[in-house]
Amino acid sequence: MKEQRIQLLVALVGLAAASFIFHYKMHPPEQFLSHFWASLFSAMDVILVTILFLSRSTAIWGLLLNSFLSFLGIIMMTDLAIVSSLEGWIKVSLFRQPIAWLMESTFPDILIVIADFTIGLTLYRIT
Repeated sequence: MKEQRIQLLVALVGLAAASFIFHYKMHPPEQFLSHFWASLFSAMDVILVTILFLSRSTAIWGLLLNSFLSFLGIIMMTDLAIVSSLEGWIKVSLFRQPIAWLMESTFPDILIVIADFTIGLTLYRIT
């Protein structure tokens, strides 16, 4: 059970670190203040969630913070996908080329966040 816990923690840190790098590259915080929040929340996921999951007594707080950050990310990226479609930022049509639309939207990123949430939930359940 301890080996599984370590493997899940490594997976959780890996997804959070990839999320931070992706957000920092796509939305450099020095450009706009609004870009700062995406990098800050991803950094919180890497640092705070990891620290909280290290101890059994604080794992519930790790789950709560991970869940909050995951749901916030899903809501924000879904909103961005809808706005992008309505404003024409995505150059392909959802109805004519649904696969191309999915690849250009934030849908793949949302799936990564869902995986992060699921790993955090599983990590909490075996702790």
